[in-house]
Amino acid sequence: MIKIGYAGILQHFTKTEKNWKTNLKNLIWTFRPNSIDPSYRSPLALFRALVFLKENHGIHADHIQFHLWGNIDPFFKACAQNMGLNESVIISGYRSHQETITSLNQMDILFLPLEKSNSEHHRNLFVPSKLFEYISIGKPILAICEPSETQEILMSSGLGIHHTPENENELINNLHQLILDPTLLKNYKRNDEILQQFSAKTATEKLANILNQF
Repeated sequence: MIKIGYAGILQHFTKTEKNWKTNLKNLIWTFRPNSIDPSYRSPLALFRALVFLKENHGIHADHIQFHLWGNIDPFFKACAQNMGLNESVIISGYRSHQETITSLNQMDILFLPLEKSNSEHHRNLFVPSKLFEYISIGKPILAICEPSETQEILMSSGLGIHHTPENENELINNLHQLILDPTLLKNYKRNDEILQQFSAKTATEKLANILNQF
């Protein structure tokens, strides 16, 4: 069985339609809090993939499970129930940091959904700290995100299984292959240099070198 895990906060957001005022603001200021679409930070794409695999390939909870814990919006639990995923999707509440690390280490894949940029002029600039915590654990990371700095860091880590939000067929096919042959997960090996490159010590040294130039 393959176990996919997510720990943290997942809130449900609905997309808002842009009007002419919003479009005008986008021409003036291209980066601000509402420059991202948070509705993409969701487990629904993975839910839909599990439903497809169940209905078309006979994949069930003995083959794959999706575990989510933390502050998970009840909307997603209702969705899982309505989609017939009661046994495949396990949603629970808060766990301490140490309990979370222990649980993540028991997973085969770690799930990382990210917001999508609302602007055509720039990519999502947000790099979550969760990314580095996941990399430090050393498990393969399934990220659903558009091309971005986060995606580039993830792929250079050697652990990235990356899919864009629009390409759910690729997500389904990749999950199906991993279910049929879980040994493929051994191909994802952490590049430890990426942790060193983005460590607090390295970042502090880079900042100090910049300040010493003045």
